[in-house]
Amino acid sequence: MSSPILSLKNVTMRFGGVTALSDVTFDVKEKEILGLIGPNGAGKTTIFNVITGVYQITSGVIEFQGKSLKGIKRYKITRGGIARTFQNIRLWGDMTALENVMTATDTHKRSGLVGGLFGSPVSRREERRDKKRAQELLDFIGIGEYADRLAKNLPYGVQRRLEIARALGTEPKLILLDEPAAGFNPAEKVELAKVIRKIRDAGYTVLLIEHDMSLVMKVSDRVVVLDFGQKIADDVPIKVQDDPRVIEAYLGVPEDAS
Repeated sequence: MSSPILSLKNVTMRFGGVTALSDVTFDVKEKEILGLIGPNGAGKTTIFNVITGVYQITSGVIEFQGKSLKGIKRYKITRGGIARTFQNIRLWGDMTALENVMTATDTHKRSGLVGGLFGSPVSRREERRDKKRAQELLDFIGIGEYADRLAKNLPYGVQRRLEIARALGTEPKLILLDEPAAGFNPAEKVELAKVIRKIRDAGYTVLLIEHDMSLVMKVSDRVVVLDFGQKIADDVPIKVQDDPRVIEAYLGVPEDAS
């Protein structure tokens, strides 16, 4: 069994008198797809935000590759190997698809601003390297033919996949996908499922928030379920979808109801 790359231990997040997460504990194992599901307001996006440093947790511990993320700046978390996408598309509309991905590869540049301005040999080498890597990632995600198109002119589904390619451009160990299938038609969801598996098979670890239960159950190796900020299930998909607590959380039907 693979070891955990990310561990949440007794994580609690309070906003004033509101408890968004309460004593949440789970691991994400290396090179797995972990689905994170739950009704609206269950705390799923809050989980992403505490992992990536948007919020500092009230109590508990979050460890990535065995090291605490407490107090770590957001950009350092990204450089350290965690990338994410968002529910709402956040692309640079007036840049090409290729340029959007290249902004992510900048994360690991050595030449700096001065080197870039004056076209130092190191800067030029890095520019060629980043352009090549960005094209490889677009090809990997299946949208390579859109490399020279402005992001704002791309079809919606391609924009969604471009966000994933850009996240991969930071060379993460763990990628957090926040509702990547939102707005997709059935055919696009089938293709997205293939892309997510391909990402896992390439050696990345995936933590997935998604409301499409069918997609989650098809692609996930394991599923964690939240309800009102608490973890109520953590198991393989076939067991989670038959768990009475999960059924009650989604349908509002007590397990002993007729």
